Amino acid sequence: MKSFQIGILFLLLIFGNFLNGQNKPQIIDEVIAVVGNTPILRSELEVLITQLDPDIEVTEEVKCDMFQKLLINKMLVHQAEIDSIPLTDQEVEDRIDNNLRFFERQMNSRANVEKYLGMTVGEYKKQIFHKLKAQMLMEKMEQSIRADIKITPKEVRDYYNRIPQDSLPYISSEVEVSQIVIKPKYSKEAIEIAREQIALLKERILAGESFARLAGYYSEDPGSKSQGGLLPEFGRGEMVPEFERTAFSLQIDSMSDIIETPYGFHVLLLVDKRGERVKVRHILIRPILMEDDLNIASQKADSIYQLVQSGKITWCEAVKQFSDDDETKPFCGYLLDQNIGTQRIPFDYLDKDIARSVSEMKIGQYAEPSLTKAPDGSPYYRMLFLKDETKPHIANLEQDWQRIQAMALEDKKDRQMDAWAEKKRKETYIYIKPNYLVCGYFNDWITKK
Repeated sequence: MKSFQIGILFLLLIFGNFLNGQNKPQIIDEVIAVVGNTPILRSELEVLITQLDPDIEVTEEVKCDMFQKLLINKMLVHQAEIDSIPLTDQEVEDRIDNNLRFFERQMNSRANVEKYLGMTVGEYKKQIFHKLKAQMLMEKMEQSIRADIKITPKEVRDYYNRIPQDSLPYISSEVEVSQIVIKPKYSKEAIEIAREQIALLKERILAGESFARLAGYYSEDPGSKSQGGLLPEFGRGEMVPEFERTAFSLQIDSMSDIIETPYGFHVLLLVDKRGERVKVRHILIRPILMEDDLNIASQKADSIYQLVQSGKITWCEAVKQFSDDDETKPFCGYLLDQNIGTQRIPFDYLDKDIARSVSEMKIGQYAEPSLTKAPDGSPYYRMLFLKDETKPHIANLEQDWQRIQAMALEDKKDRQMDAWAEKKRKETYIYIKPNYLVCGYFNDWITKK
């Protein structure tokens, strides 16, 4: 049995069926299999096939592989129901709402989303609910099967040694690069002006003006401004502490006092609260950076660069004392490969500005501070240190241990899933429509009468 991953992404589920149906003849649907009490429709397989890479030739073998994935996915749902895997209708509705809000931001309005779907959001939510619930049950069941799997150094070496030499992965150029970030500090005058601005907006809201309308006009959060300040639903640990603490302290339809976060000044309005999840609107007003603020930050960055360059302080000490980037600061400023957690990153993964600087650096070199901008447009100074660089090469244990370890662990999890599927198929009722496809595994999978 081939290893598999579930891989039907929600974003494809949410719009894929509609996109595939546009400007195409409608498929005359039929039941092509049953797993437990759950039918598999021909349209489900057709949609899954349309999501393949366009370069893949859809042969009978490919169709059989995709069909097997559907059978296993339905087994996961069937077993999740038997095991009473916890999943409330509210969780499903919250996932739909969060993803709809994402698409509303991408398409600028709910009206555009409904035009694209060809139905109202309410109609769409009813139509997608059961499909998404099955998807979420699959995810939870798979997580429970793959959880807590560990791998030993011997298993990593054995995995590597089983790979034929001509099949070892080719590793592109990788770098170990660290950064120190210096963010300009706002002047007292700029902070006071921003505080006064948001205080005036709060007074207008208290006097009866619409929170959403004022957020749309004045908020400086580009992600929520077009939605009247409405943020996607969030839980604990997903926002900066001050923002989270305030959001969870509010009653529905109540407005917060003015709070300050690293992003600026906010007022919040609680829209909804369900258990440990909340929805809020907010207005953000940022202080304005003055030229003097940037000059002070530039001078600070230059002085840190001189200290490191002269050897008066080590790079890691400088990161610990001075860097304003909380994400990389605990790791001596090193950028991490988010897939496997290593500080060696494929060169192609680097931000284009960092890549440009690194391409001109030598191993062990510090790059002078340069002015750059964060995704939200705020300026800061960044200096870089290139610790190491590997040339493109064939994967080996000495250079690529963490990467091979991650591959070995994923392989072990896949084998665990295969073993689970092999066992469960013998315990689960499976019917496959005769003559729909001719796949080598059918005789073993079909429940004998």
